[in-house]
Amino acid sequence: MQWSAVLGYGLGYGLVLSVLFTAGVFAGSALSRDFLVNDYPPAIQQRYGRPKSARGRRVAVLFGVFIWAGCGLPLMTAAMIGLDGALHGGLDFLSAAVCAALVFATLALWDLVVLDWIILAGLRPRLLVLPGTEGMAEYRDLRFHLDAALKGSPLIIVVGLLTGGIAALIT
Repeated sequence: MQWSAVLGYGLGYGLVLSVLFTAGVFAGSALSRDFLVNDYPPAIQQRYGRPKSARGRRVAVLFGVFIWAGCGLPLMTAAMIGLDGALHGGLDFLSAAVCAALVFATLALWDLVVLDWIILAGLRPRLLVLPGTEGMAEYRDLRFHLDAALKGSPLIIVVGLLTGGIAALIT
C-alpha cells in the first residue's frame, strides 16, 4: 500500500471539509447565534439562560444537512474515488478505512485547535459569543473543549470502519 497517497487524500480532503465546517459554523451563527448553544460550557449555557430557539433548531438541522450530506458525503466519495485511482492495487478495506479516519480526525483536530481554541477561546468573535455571556472566563476553558473533542473521538474509528467496509463491499 502507498501510505503517502492514503495520507495525502485523508489530510487533503479533511482540510477541505474543515474549512467548509468552519464556514458553516459562521454562517449558522449569523442566522441564529444559539444554534450551537448545547456545545458551549455549562456556565455559559446557564448564564445565557435560554434553550435553543426554534430558529436555532432549524439552523442546526440545516447545518447538519449541509456539512454531512452536502459536504461530508460528497468529499468522502471523491476521496475514495481518487484514492482508488492513486493506489496500484486499487482501493481496499484498510486504505479506505485509514483515509476516512484521517479525514474525520483532521476535522476533529481542526475543530479543537482552530475553531475552539484559537477562534472561540482566543479571538472570541462577537458572532460566536452568546448574548449576555460576553467576557465570561469559561470561553477560555481549553480543557472543556479538549474533553468534548475526546468524547467525540471514537467516531473517528467508526467512520473509518464503516467507510472501509463499504469500500470493501463495492470493490
